[in-house]
Amino acid sequence: MQLEFNKKTEELTIKDEVPKHSWLVVILMFVNGVNMGVQLYLMSYQNNELLFSFMFLLALVSVAVILYYVVKRSWKSKYSLKEIAGLETKVAYGRERIFLKLQNGKRRSFPILKNEEELKSLKRTLTSMGIKPV
Repeated sequence: MQLEFNKKTEELTIKDEVPKHSWLVVILMFVNGVNMGVQLYLMSYQNNELLFSFMFLLALVSVAVILYYVVKRSWKSKYSLKEIAGLETKVAYGRERIFLKLQNGKRRSFPILKNEEELKSLKRTLTSMGIKPV
């Protein structure tokens, strides 16, 4: 992961695999949802109640994941400082995670941080750019 900050335009550029990963998840969940929809359309409920219910649940989960990625996550590569509300930290499963909280309510994650040193270095870098913790 690389961060670049342009002082003239006050723009932060993040180079990592998050955009590709996010598009892959959305596309796979869309294909899964379409597949489940076709299967449910062709299947009769009377003969396969349990399988029908399970496939319907999978289709709902796929739609929920797509909505989450579209509504709550951001995977752009360039952000102006006006778009960024602050730096958010969260502890999950004993590990501290860091996010950019945006003005529109979305969050940008940094999933490729290997250890605490990289996390602290990223925090210092972002706060030196003028991004305040939330």
